[in-house]
Amino acid sequence: MNKNAAPTFVISTLGCRVNQYESEAVAGLLTREGFVPAAPGEPADVAIVNTCAVTAESERKSRQLLRRLRSENPDAVVVAAGCSAELSESGLSKIPGVDLICGNGAKDRIPDLVKEALRGRSAAPSAVVPDLSRAPYDGLVLTDPARARAYVKIEDGCGNKCAYCVIPRVRGPVRSKDEDAVLREIGGLLEKGVREVILTGIETGSYGEDLPRRAGERPLVSLLRRVASLGVPRIGLGSLDPTVLTPEFVGAVRETPAILPHFHISVQSGSSEILRRMRRRYSADMLADLIGGLRAAVPDVTLSADVIAGFPGEDETLFSETVDFVRTVRFLHLHVFPYSERPGTEAAEMGGQVPVFVRKERVSRLTAIGNEIKAEILARYAEEHAAVPVRVLAEKCSRGTVSGHSEHWIEVLFPGTPSDAGGEIEVYTREAGNGSVTGKKKELLH
Repeated sequence: MNKNAAPTFVISTLGCRVNQYESEAVAGLLTREGFVPAAPGEPADVAIVNTCAVTAESERKSRQLLRRLRSENPDAVVVAAGCSAELSESGLSKIPGVDLICGNGAKDRIPDLVKEALRGRSAAPSAVVPDLSRAPYDGLVLTDPARARAYVKIEDGCGNKCAYCVIPRVRGPVRSKDEDAVLREIGGLLEKGVREVILTGIETGSYGEDLPRRAGERPLVSLLRRVASLGVPRIGLGSLDPTVLTPEFVGAVRETPAILPHFHISVQSGSSEILRRMRRRYSADMLADLIGGLRAAVPDVTLSADVIAGFPGEDETLFSETVDFVRTVRFLHLHVFPYSERPGTEAAEMGGQVPVFVRKERVSRLTAIGNEIKAEILARYAEEHAAVPVRVLAEKCSRGTVSGHSEHWIEVLFPGTPSDAGGEIEVYTREAGNGSVTGKKKELLH
């Protein structure tokens, strides 16, 4: 490190949208403390991995990335941050070259921690992993958005007791950002050109459970209405537990045009028996009713879902119930994961463990069905909007083709110029293929 030059940093992120938000917020903190992003291909003075631990594979990738960053940045302070630090601090400490282990409750302290490490490293890695059961909501705020779409974390932690999940252990109990603080953060983002805000959290629908309750609406619904009052052109939500889809929530969606008609639902299974074994809070019939109520109120809504294949006790009959559910509900995006044993969870000790090769085969089958349904939805969408344009948030332009997402979270490609990026554009669609829709822009909306 050149003592006369500003220290450089690089951050690599695995896992969820919350992790991505936190990495962007940490980068902003580092920048304000005098650090600068390392130039592409150049070694950095500080190399941070924001890890994920939701599955065994994500933990493996986190460890692999730490080793790679140490190799690419031989003189850097290497930081292992996030969920793997909470679940396996001792395991991370054994990775050669890791200098600092930082838990989720200390990410807002990373600039001070790395400055201390740069002044003098110890032989063993330092570990700062606060007890999340008593930790307050963190101080992270996004101030330097990189795009016209910004994710804003409004909540951390989870109070559910799902049989397969380590998230409550690595993220702690539900902790919510103060409503006024959320509004200030979003107001600052709007001033910097953001046109779409996605409110996200570890359990987004639990927002406000830990805050002083006021008479009236559910905290999440109240927050949505206040965010809309700021004049945000497009408001989205991160992954939602299906139980959020109450008549009150659906009514707010119907009455608030800025809320995007697309929702990502944490479904996990279409079998009531598997949902019971998972310790989820709903049955397949309840799921169908909640989704039906949303579609009745918002007919053009599109849905995405997470599904786990091969959960303990899932035989072919129960798996076929999930297949039938997926075919009936018809999700635009279906994210299918093989069940992954996590140490210390109830599911890891259950009988009826499904062989790994069967889990993978079921993932393949469900993924193929999801792709088939998606292709059909896109083909119909392209036909329906040939004369009724969709509103696309243009994200980037490459070789004369602009790409972005419509309000229904469908990728749309159309001829344009780099000046289109960041704008909200009306597009007439033409045809579907390769997971997206092509079209022709009408005009830039102001």
